[in-house]
Amino acid sequence: MLGKSDTMQRMSYRVVLCALLCWSTAAAADVRVVATIFPVADLVRQIGHDAVEVTTLLPAGASPHTFEPAPEQVRAVAQAAVFVEVGAGLDTWAEKLRTARSGPLAVVTLATGLPLLQAAPEHGDPHGGEQHGGDPHVWLDPILVRDHCVPAILRALIQADPGRQAVFQQGASDLAAALTRLDTDMRGALAAVTNRNYVAFHAAWRYFGKRYDLREVGVVESFPGKEPSAREVAALIEQARAAGVRAVLIEPQFTPRMAEQIAHDIGAHLAVVDPLGGPDLPGRSHYLDLMRYNVQAFVKALQ
Repeated sequence: MLGKSDTMQRMSYRVVLCALLCWSTAAAADVRVVATIFPVADLVRQIGHDAVEVTTLLPAGASPHTFEPAPEQVRAVAQAAVFVEVGAGLDTWAEKLRTARSGPLAVVTLATGLPLLQAAPEHGDPHGGEQHGGDPHVWLDPILVRDHCVPAILRALIQADPGRQAVFQQGASDLAAALTRLDTDMRGALAAVTNRNYVAFHAAWRYFGKRYDLREVGVVESFPGKEPSAREVAALIEQARAAGVRAVLIEPQFTPRMAEQIAHDIGAHLAVVDPLGGPDLPGRSHYLDLMRYNVQAFVKALQ
């Protein structure tokens, strides 16, 4: 049988071991991050790797322009250390989630500090985009992502967990190099395209177009979900014909009926492009893959 001193010694060892395990678990805890849309969430994952736990608020297939948060999104934000949004009117619904939380929260608004393009007509919408005065679709330009978004996310992750600064810096460096290669590949893919005019379902592709010398002639819906009037459709068809448009862009988040009719009337190709992607979508489950998918869709439609 064990003596009293042996029993006490074993109990002491257990207390110490428990304390060490608890300390180790706490030290290794992932940084919890909430991102409003999937492409941004994937950027966070690529920078943080296994050191971050990322939740995406916008469900796959939903539009950030019309989304309304559910109770599970409120709970996700309540547990987060870092919150990453786009801003400029795209995800204003996220503001009430942030402000409802008590306690410190590092907030990254990717549109802040950027020379934003002029807001599209869609951003005079009920979600308050008009007051921001800028086009929010900045993540569709990989160079803006490399030079502005990645550093902004990196700073927030380091602030949340300074002990993993080296991990985050390496992830950001690797991602920046991948974005540089992506830009080179995209430029090469589009180099042979001669007719660079297109009609978009909605004005999501202006940063993309500016970076790669493509021109948006018009949009089908000035705000997603609000069909154009007969007069607006007639004017768009006239503009598209005058510009020799050969591509009409549609997106999986929206019903394509009107865009299909316009493409038929002007003799243009339909191109399925996707600004959002998703974790379970083949070829669109990572930011880099999503952008390659989109550039190939543009190339095929504009040829």
